[in-house]
Amino acid sequence: MPGRSSPEWALASEWMGTLADLAGAAGLLGWDRETLMPPAGSEARALQMGTLAALRHRELVRPDAGEALAALAVDAELDEDARAAVRLATRERERALRIPEALVREISEACSRCVVAWAEARERDDFAAYAGPLATVIGLKRREAEAVEVGDEPYDALLDEYEPGARAAVLEPVFAGLREALAPLVAAAAERPPVDLPRRDWPEEGQMAVVHEVARMVGFDMSGGVVARSLHPFTSSPHRGDVRLTTRALPDTPIGAISAAMHELGHALYEQGFPAAAARTPVHDAPSLGAHESQSRFWENQVGRTLAFWETLEPVMRRHLPAPMAGIDAHMLHAAGRTVRPSLIRVEADEVTYNLHIVLRFGLELALVRGDLAVADLPGAFADGMQELLGIRPPTDALGVMQDIHWADGLVGYFPTYTLGNLYSAQLADALEAELGSIEDLVAAGRLDAILAFMRERVHRHGARLPTDELMRRATGVELGPDALVAHLERAALAHG
Repeated sequence: MPGRSSPEWALASEWMGTLADLAGAAGLLGWDRETLMPPAGSEARALQMGTLAALRHRELVRPDAGEALAALAVDAELDEDARAAVRLATRERERALRIPEALVREISEACSRCVVAWAEARERDDFAAYAGPLATVIGLKRREAEAVEVGDEPYDALLDEYEPGARAAVLEPVFAGLREALAPLVAAAAERPPVDLPRRDWPEEGQMAVVHEVARMVGFDMSGGVVARSLHPFTSSPHRGDVRLTTRALPDTPIGAISAAMHELGHALYEQGFPAAAARTPVHDAPSLGAHESQSRFWENQVGRTLAFWETLEPVMRRHLPAPMAGIDAHMLHAAGRTVRPSLIRVEADEVTYNLHIVLRFGLELALVRGDLAVADLPGAFADGMQELLGIRPPTDALGVMQDIHWADGLVGYFPTYTLGNLYSAQLADALEAELGSIEDLVAAGRLDAILAFMRERVHRHGARLPTDELMRRATGVELGPDALVAHLERAALAHG
């Protein structure tokens, strides 16, 4: 009985569902850790997450699952989604076979402890308290990379987990070229004064009320979603019908909370657009983090930095933030949101300088994995890199090397996907405007639903059926390249101020 009626498919389908459930449970524990968990629960939570990671790894490497996948790989009667699920599950299983279960558990526990140490050390600006747990994580990730043996160097194995097929040797010249292209734009922007909102107190409660309305405005289904606060904005989906995003509210400006929310809403809309029939299979996902970041960066920058967006949002902000909005209009909000100037914090960076933050982190984590940089020397290297790339030096480690959660959580190899997402998002914007007209006009006309529908059709509905390069080639009609992004950033730099 070939195809989905075969016993092999029945076994593989149940197995993939179990893997999805275990990953979702771990994701829910992680979301709770970042939003609601009391500090005293950190050690027990680390053990729980380690147990789930070990159980999922044990399930991944089950021999009968491997036998079923091998049989299904040559089953000509399988439909497209089933073939894609088998291919994706086989890839993940083969990676898992190379990593001992004990190492999987050790990494998960170490990362959970390190995230807690990071949050506490950041609060106290005490890198020394964070350095030990971070060194443990980096050492474990290096062991993982050596076990996986993908690519030409250990970093490739870590990068490949987030962006299948990507290699450091290919990305290094891409990042060097972007750095060269961005340098004159940043220098030119520095000649013009930045635009700031008047210094006022922006109540957190009002900012979060605005964020909730922004979520509904762009099409986020609140019946299947949660919007909350965390120290570092992120998006998580434990299972279909439950997509959770967070942002953070700063007391002296609403721009950061809204921009971060637009970024996370891009992720969340993508999660809500995955093919429903593929739930509890690997197809119910993005093919890579570069693809996922294409959506977050698109909504944050291509939509969220238009004047029309702020004109739409102005009455919402007046309703929820009446006192600080006195004397402020959409043009001022737009100008403040588009101002180009080097800044300390990556998630608050303007879109022109943003990729320089990624260039810095890519180089540092590459050096950490290669053994060219010790964790103890990371604060100085980070500060020196900020000085060299952006002309500013972090006054504290909390505002410098400790600002991101990624390394604490073991996400080494993740940072480059942000720049890949920027490249894809600019090409998607060009394709959308060729079909529907300018994004500015669409937002002004209240046609955010048309923008979302375009993304649903071109990107979301495919899930992980296609590799990212093929998905984006079909969606945009062009090969990946820097031209669309550089042109967009040149326009942004010219419009600054």
